[in-house]
Amino acid sequence: MKIHVKIQNVTYEVIIGDIHARPIQANVDGETFEVWPEETILPSSSQMIPSESATTVKQVQIEAPSTQPSKTSREISAPIPGVIINILIKAGDRVQYGQELCILEAMKMKNSIRSSRDGVIDEILVSTGDQVKHGQILIRFKD
Repeated sequence: MKIHVKIQNVTYEVIIGDIHARPIQANVDGETFEVWPEETILPSSSQMIPSESATTVKQVQIEAPSTQPSKTSREISAPIPGVIINILIKAGDRVQYGQELCILEAMKMKNSIRSSRDGVIDEILVSTGDQVKHGQILIRFKD
């Protein structure tokens, strides 16, 4: 599904893969993200209302992507700028692919940051309450 999302007067092209898959693959302006929705956003009875152009949508609510790195990366980075409101793991913890690691609040939305791989947490580079930038490294895995 291809949609256009306007945030703070900037329009982004979003291509969303199979919405029944977990994680959902979303491509935003050429950058691919994994999205782990906690519930179905659009029930089967919902309808989208197209705008003047058949390729755009007037309003769409989407969750921010959970992580950017590949499944082999040793680092988890902030997908968007925001504030860390909860850290659910500690250094030395063994985590699994898809496990929630921390929660980032951005634009009044809570975004679950999930593990991009199985592994052991080496270090956590942020604390609860920290303001983070897009792409800032939050967590590192051991090799």
